[in-house]
This record gives sequence, structure tokens and C-alpha cells, in this order.
Amino acid sequence: MADKDPTAKVFVFPFDNECYKSLEKLNLDFVQLVSLGEFESPELLRVKKERTKGEYCWTCTPWIIRFCIDRFQLEHCTYVDADLFFFSNPQVLLDEAKNSSVLITEHRYSPEYDQSETAGIYCVQFVLFRNDVDGMRILHWWADRCLEWCYSRFEDGKFGDQKYLDHWVTEFNRVHVLEHLGGGVAPWNVQQYEFVSDNHEIILKEKRSNKQFSVIFYHFHDVKIVENRLRFFSNYYSIHEDIYSSIYNKYSEFLNKNFHQLQSRHIQSETVSLILNDLANSLNNYKAIKSGSLSETYIYITKNGNESLQTMHKFNFPCSAEFQDFSFLVSLNEYSKDGENISGITIVPSRGSSIEFVLQSVSIIGLSLKDEKVECNLDEKYINKFAKGNWQKRKGSSFSFYSANGFLKLPISMKTMIDIKFNGRWRLISQIESAIEISKLSFSKRILKRFGL
Repeated sequence: MADKDPTAKVFVFPFDNECYKSLEKLNLDFVQLVSLGEFESPELLRVKKERTKGEYCWTCTPWIIRFCIDRFQLEHCTYVDADLFFFSNPQVLLDEAKNSSVLITEHRYSPEYDQSETAGIYCVQFVLFRNDVDGMRILHWWADRCLEWCYSRFEDGKFGDQKYLDHWVTEFNRVHVLEHLGGGVAPWNVQQYEFVSDNHEIILKEKRSNKQFSVIFYHFHDVKIVENRLRFFSNYYSIHEDIYSSIYNKYSEFLNKNFHQLQSRHIQSETVSLILNDLANSLNNYKAIKSGSLSETYIYITKNGNESLQTMHKFNFPCSAEFQDFSFLVSLNEYSKDGENISGITIVPSRGSSIEFVLQSVSIIGLSLKDEKVECNLDEKYINKFAKGNWQKRKGSSFSFYSANGFLKLPISMKTMIDIKFNGRWRLISQIESAIEISKLSFSKRILKRFGL
């Protein structure tokens, strides 16, 4: 952002000491660091132990804005999500709200991804508050609500810090909803646009109106580091290859440059493969998965029964309509920290494809809770008895998944998991077979419901 707007002053609130020390070492002129020790109030510390790390970050959002305005005597302050990337100067967005006290941005969901009811109409990604009566009234109200309730679930019309914004336009004065389409392009709305050019700036065209616009910022919501590789490609949102080749490629170049800069200054950072190469490889995988010739299987290792404490591993398999045997070994060396014991395995057999998955055995080598080396074999009897999850059809250890959200869990109690081997068979279920089976299940549920079962 500072590259696009040299006048910007950026206030950064690192939520761990390692991040703070790294930024301190960079010593960027345009950055003002604020430590948790300076920022956290007794009220925030009270709720911190009741919420997950993500929920606590959401809780802090309005309090961060409030802190900046109060401590640094700002006339206005704009909160910016860390996963936004600015392709143009955002001043044009702020100018839209020159006669308003608050600026908010809509998700502008594509119809197929509309989550307005549960995640909110507006996205807490780029929110401006002015230090005036109306701006401070809304900011203080929002901060108090987030202190009272801010969780990663939909409950009583609330979700995190975000659903609170739904009624600001009608309940408060001087709230402006951003109109510029270039502010807030994201995986959940990019389907509505066509790529035009990326010479000096990235130009998209809205399909419905044929209106062209410059992309000011893009929300890289689904980019993650997985197994020391940057995962650019969404498992949920359908994004055109032109968008990956332009918007995501420019982001990749920028990250590549910055990772090298961190390494040259001997600042510890995530170790990743060359990003541009990773993007090209990922694009080939993405095409194969989209065409149905390749499937993705994910293995999650859960610790202490806590879904937020888990490690993910990804594997690709060729798809076939005929049953194929599989046997794959995963070397984990998944050593737990003190107080973190491995409590289970979650298998997501296939993202984006309907499959029948027969898990015949799982063999594990690791350390028991008593630090003794153990080899255990989870056979079909164990799998039949203890497997839990979300599947549409099951017979013994044969699980059929007709949606992208299918998974199965197996409880494990170990201190360390070194190697894990999966054995079984699987086949791709055709769209026609999947549709027929889903209709059968729906019919069965209606019959059971009719008889009160």
C-alpha cells in the first residue's frame, strides 16, 4: 500500500513477539509498530482467554482503530486486512467518503457463493472511521459489541465482528457504502468480472453492465502456506485462469521479492519453494483437478481434540471410474509440544469430486503418551466402530462422499506420530450416479420424517 500511496502512515499491531521483532529489524519509515503490551486493555485481556486466536483478532479490530485515533490524535483511520494487496492508490476510495463519517465495503457475493445471511452483507476488510461525533459513536458501539460477543459462529444474527455492520446504514448517520467496484475484488465475487488488461494497472469488466474499472485492491482470502508451499488456488471458489495469470501472478512476484528481502536481512520467515514456480505448478494441478483427471486428498493431524491445533498434508491421486487400490505412506515426524498430544486423524478424501472411499487399514509408527515407541494397526473393525464424520452413504469401511465437504475422523491418542500408512481402494463416482444417490437419500429422509423417525 505504501508503494501506491507514499503519504500513507501504517500502524501495525503484531500479535506475537517474533513478528514484532522482525518488523522492528526491518525499520520501515512508514510503519508505526504497536506492541500488545501497549495496546491490550484489562477488558481485552479478560475476554482473550475465552476466545480462539482468530476470534480474539476479530474482537480487537474496532479497538485497534480506536487506539490509533486516540493515541495518535488522527483525524481519520482506515482498518486494512493483512491479506489485501493494493494494485492502485486507495485515495480514490477514501474520496468517495469525503462527506461521510464511516466507509464500509460490501462482499458483493456472486449468487452461487452468497453467504450474506451467515457471514454478513459487508466485509471487515477496508473500513474508514473519521474522528467526529458520528464516526466515534459507531466505533464505540462496535467495540462494545465485539467485547460482549465475537465468535467464529453464526448465532442470533451475529457472526464474529462482521455481522454487526449489517444495519449501520439504517441505524446510524453518515455511513457510506463503497461504490467503486475496484475496492474489494475477492474470490467470492470475481466470477462477476472479466479480465481486460494488466499493463499499467489491472482492468476488469463487470459482465452485467459491461462497465470497466481499475482494481484498487484484491482480497487474497484463500492464499495459505501448506507444507512449505504457497497454495494460491482455491478449493471452494471457481476463479478463471485469466485472474490467476494476472492478479495472482503479480501478487506472487511481490511475495517472491519480499521473501528474498527478508532472507537478505537474516530475518526469520516461512520457508517456501520458489513462488513463481509454485504458481505455475499449482496452475497445472488446478487445471487437472478442475477437469476431473486429478483429485486432492487432505490429511489433518489434530492435537488435544482442538480443531484449531492441527497440521494439514495434501496428496493428489489420478481419478478413475473403476476401483483402484491405494497405499500411501506419510512421513510426519509430528512431534508434539509440551501439553499438545495427538488426538486424531481427519481424512478429507476428495475436494471437488464425488468418490467411494474404502479404508481398509491405517498403520502408525510413533511414540505413546509414555514416550515408548509403538506400532499400531487400525483395521477395518476399528474403523467400522470408531469412524465419525460427514459422508452421504456408508457400508462398513466403505464411505461414499457426494459433496466437497465430506470427511471422516479416527480417534488416536499418541505423543508423536512419525509415519502413517493408509491402505484401501477408491473410485470416482460419476455426476449422474451422484445425482441419483442424492435423490434417493433425500427421498429416504422425507419418508423417515413423515413417520417421525
